[in-house]
Amino acid sequence: MPARSNPRPAGIAATGLIAALVLPLTTGASDDPFDDDSLWAAPGADSNRGTLNFLGNQPDGRVHHHENQITVAASSLDDGWVNLRQCHRDIDRVGRAQILYNAATTRDIEIESQSNIEETWVEGASVQLRRVQPDAELCIRARSQMLTILDEGGYTLENGPFMRRFLDGYFPMRVTVAVNWGDLGLALARSEPEPQPGFLVTESEHGVIIDATFEGRLTTVLRLVGSDGP
Repeated sequence: MPARSNPRPAGIAATGLIAALVLPLTTGASDDPFDDDSLWAAPGADSNRGTLNFLGNQPDGRVHHHENQITVAASSLDDGWVNLRQCHRDIDRVGRAQILYNAATTRDIEIESQSNIEETWVEGASVQLRRVQPDAELCIRARSQMLTILDEGGYTLENGPFMRRFLDGYFPMRVTVAVNWGDLGLALARSEPEPQPGFLVTESEHGVIIDATFEGRLTTVLRLVGSDGP
């Protein structure tokens, strides 16, 4: 594959310490309509500048959905490594974008499927996208060391900050994190933030699901313990 230049990052972001960072990329002036920043509403004086604001009602129009499925295995309780399947739906229509991962805590990145994106490829600890079209979707699989083992017992699983950013403004997005620990006997002790309108937490014997709709910057922390306590 021929070498590609490193374009200047600009536009939105949907980030994760362990998960990913999505950045539309521009290379300067272009006649390509996919590189037209006017597709974005310029942030005004009253636009969100990063303050977390949960949205109890679904925003108008389509919103970028960042979906994460995390599988915790017995070995994860010893080394912190989990299986990650991550899908991005309704990706914003841009000429170039990238999804960046933490190289120290992510490995075995592979593209599972994609639609309505002209070209995708894995490059180091990133997935590169070119000419993202309407109704675009992308699903990725990887291994991530996102489970932290606590000295006092139990575990934490942290993701974020998630965001969808353009220039100095932050725009609505939806993040779903589904954690499946099967029959390992774990339980959710608490979540940060706590459940509230726009941040829903659904618990079961085998896992937990977070469903958040918000603007600004969101970091989630799940405190997990054995079902009989820490």
